[in-house]
Amino acid sequence: MKFTGALTEVAEGVLIRAELTPSARSLGISGYNQWRQTICIKLTMPAKKGKANEQLIKFIANLFDRPTRAVRLVSGHTSNRKVLLLSDAIVDDVELVIEQAMKRRSV
Repeated sequence: MKFTGALTEVAEGVLIRAELTPSARSLGISGYNQWRQTICIKLTMPAKKGKANEQLIKFIANLFDRPTRAVRLVSGHTSNRKVLLLSDAIVDDVELVIEQAMKRRSV
């Protein structure tokens, strides 16, 4: 696994440890923080009144072609480090989608 510690398979799906940059110029996955073991995600919405959290859930749902109800914020509601649950997923598929998203961003 290339994203050691950032992705964990559980009975309900996959837990994704993420580190956010709100109010960024663009939306997308910007990399993997090996030290913190998090997937780095840039959001265009500010971290006010839950706007960044809403955008994060919609972004992850769209990235994995799932309804928003399949993505749940488990922890970090007021932090820039979050844990999300992607329901009914497996780590290998999640890893592949994240790798593809990172490649598209670097092109």
